[in-house]
Amino acid sequence: MELPLVTPPPRKTEIKRQLLRGGPGDIPIVHTLYDTYALWSQLLLKFPKSQRYTLGETCARHILESLEILLFTSSLPNSTEKINSLRIASGKIDTLKLLIRLVKDCKCVSNTHYLQVESHLHDAGKMLGGWVKSMGG
Repeated sequence: MELPLVTPPPRKTEIKRQLLRGGPGDIPIVHTLYDTYALWSQLLLKFPKSQRYTLGETCARHILESLEILLFTSSLPNSTEKINSLRIASGKIDTLKLLIRLVKDCKCVSNTHYLQVESHLHDAGKMLGGWVKSMGG
């Protein structure tokens, strides 16, 4: 007797991408920041208590605000408004990069975890720069 083939359940990232696909969140930079927040929320659990609710939460808030700005920007009809909104998001991400470096220097995360988050933010910055450039800004 042959056993039926069982397909493995989809991975979490595949499920997330299916949920975001076709909607307002179907933008590569949104996926990148979504993944960044998911990683950050795991790292935040291991933060020293003295920094968790100050520096750690500030970083989390900046990631979420960047996501919010980018989702808002994607729905704007006017190119000038989009460019202005993208510049605000760029400032948030630049601030976030500095804060993440401070997190590493305060020894709240390991160098490996710092590099993971920094890599996500670097990718997001490149995507954001490409988006601004494609808008003519």
